[in-house]
Amino acid sequence: MSSQRSSPHVLLGDHPGLAAKRDTDEYRLAHEEARLAIALGRAVYARRTDLGMSQTELARRAGMRQPAVSRIESGGGGVPTLAVLNRLGHALGLRFRVIVGEGDAGAAETELLATA
Repeated sequence: MSSQRSSPHVLLGDHPGLAAKRDTDEYRLAHEEARLAIALGRAVYARRTDLGMSQTELARRAGMRQPAVSRIESGGGGVPTLAVLNRLGHALGLRFRVIVGEGDAGAAETELLATA
């Protein structure tokens, strides 16, 4: 005879209160900021590794500490200031362009472009 127990784990998509929270401006803003932070982190990581540079070397060139570079590359800690983006760009030989405006559906939209 098999014993069936209900799982203590709940998928977030199944949580009844989550759907209502996803429809708020606060949620959409946080989601957009996280998406932008992740895109930035991927761009910094890709360029740094293409150059064969360590996080420590990038941090030195950008006037920062290595843990800050690690946080940026992981998408943690939010989107850095324009001054930090500028220093990172110089250290990596990149130009970051941040485009803020409304998308096709009229919703606020932010895009990050990194060009060498």
